[in-house]
Amino acid sequence: MKQRLASLDLFRGLTVAGMIFVNNPGDWGHLYWPFDHAEWHGWTPTDLIFPFFLFIVGTAGALSLAKRRESATTPVLLRQAFVRGMTIAVVGWAMAWFPFTLERLSRLRIPGVLPRIGLVFVLGTALVLLVSRRAIPWVVGALLAVHTFLLTGLGFDLTRSGNVQRAVDLAVLNGHLWKKDWDPEGLVSTLTAVATMLTGTLAGWLLLSDEALPRKVGRLLAWGAVGIAVGQASSFLLPINKNLWTASYVVLTSGFAALSLGVCLHVVDVKGVMRPFAFFLTFGRNPLLAFVLSGLLAKSLGLVKWTGPDGKLVSLHRFLYRGALGWIGDPTLASHAWAVLTVLFWYGVMRLFERKGWYWKV
Repeated sequence: MKQRLASLDLFRGLTVAGMIFVNNPGDWGHLYWPFDHAEWHGWTPTDLIFPFFLFIVGTAGALSLAKRRESATTPVLLRQAFVRGMTIAVVGWAMAWFPFTLERLSRLRIPGVLPRIGLVFVLGTALVLLVSRRAIPWVVGALLAVHTFLLTGLGFDLTRSGNVQRAVDLAVLNGHLWKKDWDPEGLVSTLTAVATMLTGTLAGWLLLSDEALPRKVGRLLAWGAVGIAVGQASSFLLPINKNLWTASYVVLTSGFAALSLGVCLHVVDVKGVMRPFAFFLTFGRNPLLAFVLSGLLAKSLGLVKWTGPDGKLVSLHRFLYRGALGWIGDPTLASHAWAVLTVLFWYGVMRLFERKGWYWKV
């Protein structure tokens, strides 16, 4: 189990480091295309990061439940899942509310990355506890089918302004979305986000099986290759779209996640190679703390402002960015150099916490 968790830590650490990198460019107006989200239909490598988190939640949850089921009843496990999921969501709402003014509270963003992870964890864990293992693949299929029907079968379309998710969110959460009329973590796509978590659960059950390690690696790689191929092929019928979290997006990204986990399992468990990846393992052992602290610092750097000599407002982020990397002539290269420095900074912080044994788990 320890080795398997190390494999998962490597995958999780790669995902957290990637998240910090893409969330912290020096200038949002200067990005190389792989490090920006697709504007609507289609995908970039950046669009893999969030579903990787949910896949990992499912895998880690399967490993955790296997141990806790030996000493806890289903009602107890359901209650624990609810408390943990809601704690994650509350942390997300606190981040959105920061710096804790009444004005920000009045327009608090209710959807979001951590609230979605928390809600999906609660719903996905409930399904795992209440439905038989054999039925879970069918549950995944049903979630994808229902979501596809909601997107395409009720008279809505798949455009930015005409989709069903936007309509539901405006009806239920108007004034509490990421943008005035849109949120990429909307209510309707929660269905398929749960499906993404459950694909990770299936991978977790494979890790718990008695099969030989090389066979587990082979199955994960095969699942990954099939998922990528099917997801890409199905995009001709239903576009790959992160904002809508379409079924094709779920299949594609879960395929990439299974492939990535298979590679990590091969590297750590089959080959026994860990030391070269210590950088990412550090992130993987403290993911929530890395996510929260990096997000709060980025927000703080943008909120602290003063009037410059030209009479324009200057943020602390802009001041530090220009001071440190203004000598780089290519603005896009400079923007991503800042992102690299940010990842290195947070590695230093997480490594210090690791040495002191400081971990944040909920």
